[in-house]
Amino acid sequence: MRAPALPVLLAVVSLLVAVPSRAAETYCVGGYTGRPPHVVAACAQPEIVRLHAKWHEHLYLTDGKACFLCYDEVDDTCEKVFLRRNPDYRPMDAHGCAVLFGENLRSGELLAHVIDGKHLTPPPPSPPAQLEAKVERITPGPYTAGDRLSAVGAVRDDQGVVRRIPGGTFRVTDATGKSTDHRGTVQPDGTVTVDFTLPPTDSARVEFIPEKPPLAPGETLRTAGSEARSLKVEVCGFRARLVQPSSVAPETLVAGQATPLRASLFDAAGQRPVATPAGLSLAFTVQVDGEPARTLAADKELSASWTPPASPRPRQVRISAGGRVGERIVCPAGEATATVSDLGLGFDTSGLPRTCYVGLPCRGTVVLQRPTDPGIRHRVDELLLDPRVEARMEDTGEERYRGPPRAGDRYEFLATYDKPKSVSWSLVFETPRGPVAMPAHEVRVRPRLKLELPAELDFGTVAASTPVTGACQKLDFGRSQGAEEHRWELRAEGLEGCQARPVLSFLNALGAADVRGLVPSLGIDALDPQDRRLDICLEVPRCAGDVSPDSAVLRVVPLTPEFKAQEKTVRLRWKVEGRGFLGCHGAWVWPTLALLGFGVLLAGFTQPARFPSGASIRVAGSERGMRQAAAILLLDCPGSSPGFFRDARLGLNGDGEVNGRTRNAVILLRATRGAGVVLAGQGPLEQQDRRTLQWEPVTDLAQGHVPSPSVLYRAGGTYFKVEL
Repeated sequence: MRAPALPVLLAVVSLLVAVPSRAAETYCVGGYTGRPPHVVAACAQPEIVRLHAKWHEHLYLTDGKACFLCYDEVDDTCEKVFLRRNPDYRPMDAHGCAVLFGENLRSGELLAHVIDGKHLTPPPPSPPAQLEAKVERITPGPYTAGDRLSAVGAVRDDQGVVRRIPGGTFRVTDATGKSTDHRGTVQPDGTVTVDFTLPPTDSARVEFIPEKPPLAPGETLRTAGSEARSLKVEVCGFRARLVQPSSVAPETLVAGQATPLRASLFDAAGQRPVATPAGLSLAFTVQVDGEPARTLAADKELSASWTPPASPRPRQVRISAGGRVGERIVCPAGEATATVSDLGLGFDTSGLPRTCYVGLPCRGTVVLQRPTDPGIRHRVDELLLDPRVEARMEDTGEERYRGPPRAGDRYEFLATYDKPKSVSWSLVFETPRGPVAMPAHEVRVRPRLKLELPAELDFGTVAASTPVTGACQKLDFGRSQGAEEHRWELRAEGLEGCQARPVLSFLNALGAADVRGLVPSLGIDALDPQDRRLDICLEVPRCAGDVSPDSAVLRVVPLTPEFKAQEKTVRLRWKVEGRGFLGCHGAWVWPTLALLGFGVLLAGFTQPARFPSGASIRVAGSERGMRQAAAILLLDCPGSSPGFFRDARLGLNGDGEVNGRTRNAVILLRATRGAGVVLAGQGPLEQQDRRTLQWEPVTDLAQGHVPSPSVLYRAGGTYFKVEL
């Protein structure tokens, strides 16, 4: 009678194993607003988040009609429960959702919200909220031009919750109004950080301008940028460098334990130690994450004491020192960073990745940090040697290690994932004095890169002098997988002897067309997820012909170390048809010739000499008749104007007429530059000596005789005088 009990028991056990515990069935599936990965999710609304101590975006889902986001409490419930019970849904990559379904407006759509196996009634929609951008923190001063500062910006809602944004820019404006924009880096907690150098000025303003986040219904962004933070920039007289805690290596501090702060004074360059001057006023600025900054006055020994606040979880603290000596300022020589926790334990997570790839080992190392103070260190060492202390490593709710603390204080995570999703790594120490946990470290598991590119880019036959945008081909990453998530290097090679050059054409930050050369190489920070193509154009010679050599290639290199081996080589082909001399240089030859012709024409009419305005001639048939002869202005004589490249000239004819007929003229009157008028001709021409009244021949008539106003001339039976 008791034999059948065993199969029944095994069946019950198998059912218990096959069906997940309903106590673990806590998840949320809902829509989102925005374009992945920058979205506002229904399951991330404040009224839902406040119901969960642990809550993270696990993976995207699709039913073939739309995409949704599934959140769970840092475990695999989205996969182990929801997907198993809802076969109409399947996992979907965020980029796939963006490409297939575009931008959604579904942040108010909640498909399921389950806590401990119980379906909750959808909460009422959130009241209209205003989001505000703020400059949350700037490295403490005093400041001097050239200082390297860091700043933190964020967008928060009415409740002070940080809203994740795609990115942001910090605008630094000097006293003259000149602004410089510095692109920030998005941090895991949703804030944006930047490092920048203070410009030479006496004051500066710092603003944070976020990229507009996806807005849920009823939400508005109060202003496009934050309120400006004003900085007074002075001339640094000294530098204060922290000695304790050390500014060289991070330290770990114990909450509730008095911590000495100590600084040393250096010259303005921060290189040479100096004695403490009289009248020095120095203060320490202490900033613990999540708390307002505190200022502590230093004593004559440049020391102070500070007691870190309670920190069940390790938190970062930043400490700097600055002050004044009369009119001179004491600038901080950098900041010291430390970790504060209740037990004096910290975690160095710099060795953990933020992104891993499907099918590839995902590896990272956490280093446990202990206090450097010998007295405090001794108590921490004793605590970790207690056999009751246990270390526990978890990967998205799944235990990877449980046991005593490891020698060397190094803890390595290693896993391989089969689908895109978000995973969370944590390290917890269970101690008699309570747990100490590393802040959960989120890792995005992304699809592996699969690079597919065209075998060649053929620009065809291009005429010389074609504009660079007139000879372009698309380098298409459309058949690649995950290409938009990586940085790239483009490198054109094998161009020896070529005059044509391939370049990248793009729109710069001002929206204007720009180009960058591909020799020796060019870095690409990101591809447009919606148009994964690059415009590769050809800069061609202005006149000469050119043909691509067989060695001309474009190398496309992924800068992600895991995929360097996927480097591709794209063949480049082109033929440039040269142009003849006039076809090539006509743009300047014809205008030059036209200008030259105009200049010749202008000179032909303006360069010839003209008769002076007052020049005149008296003509008579006898010496006695000269007394009654009237003066005739040369300019009034017919034909007195100059010709084309011909000086003005008049002929004195045998009948006494003065006109432009010069062929049979007795004497030729020609205008000259400088001399005014000269006499020329075949002669004979005589002039009367004023003293002797005798007639003498003019001997220089062939070269051009300059007439004297008081001299009487005779040419045959014609007498005349020229007056200037």
